[in-house]
Amino acid sequence: MLLNQLYPFFDVSKTFDEIDRFFGTANRPSRFRKVPQGAFPTINVYDHEDETVVVAEIPGIDPDVLEVTVLRDTVTLKGKRPNGAEEDQRVHRRERGTGTFSRTLTLPDAVNPDTVQARYENGILRVTLEKAAEAKAKKIAVQS
Repeated sequence: MLLNQLYPFFDVSKTFDEIDRFFGTANRPSRFRKVPQGAFPTINVYDHEDETVVVAEIPGIDPDVLEVTVLRDTVTLKGKRPNGAEEDQRVHRRERGTGTFSRTLTLPDAVNPDTVQARYENGILRVTLEKAAEAKAKKIAVQS
């Protein structure tokens, strides 16, 4: 405790958390950045040797209204969440957001847009993006 009081920057992640809390969500790069408040859909990104996988929770959406766009090292997810209420119903409480949404993510590597696969099942959108050839690690034989 005393060490943290003497050296306020000793625990860097705690310092960034305090900065985020003071200024709102900072736009700092981080592999485990906190989700901006109100961001929809919530997303996880997994990096494998030959591919990157984006998993988004988007319950109650018709897959026909989902749009996935890939450009170099960015992926954009767009869609529209239905209102859910009938026209003659009066809404007493609304906690789930409605309307259009869009999330754009910068991926760890460039991807091959021709091989992208998107699958929506049980409210989960899974986008598999094969890494571009120049982004894949190459094993080099060592000569003696």
